[in-house]
Amino acid sequence: MEVLAQLEKERGNPAYLCESTGQGKCERIASTEMCTFLILNISSLQLIPVNMIAYRQQYGSVNPAGIIAPAIVATFFSTLTAIAYCKIMNMRRKT
Repeated sequence: MEVLAQLEKERGNPAYLCESTGQGKCERIASTEMCTFLILNISSLQLIPVNMIAYRQQYGSVNPAGIIAPAIVATFFSTLTAIAYCKIMNMRRKT
């Protein structure tokens, strides 16, 4: 996020420029890239759900690793949905 904020300063975004010029209190607004990074981070494509396997093993599951395939599919679709959401919102913002 800090690198993305620096990028916004270099682009000349007024929300980030007022901070460096000392114009008093200014409102910082997240850039499109920042929002995309956050949404993709939250959707988190997870290849091996280690905690879930440990919980299943702890409670006596016959096949604790049986959760791997459904977890990959579920997180794949959540990440795909996040990407689609970001693309749709970017198109809306430009119009």
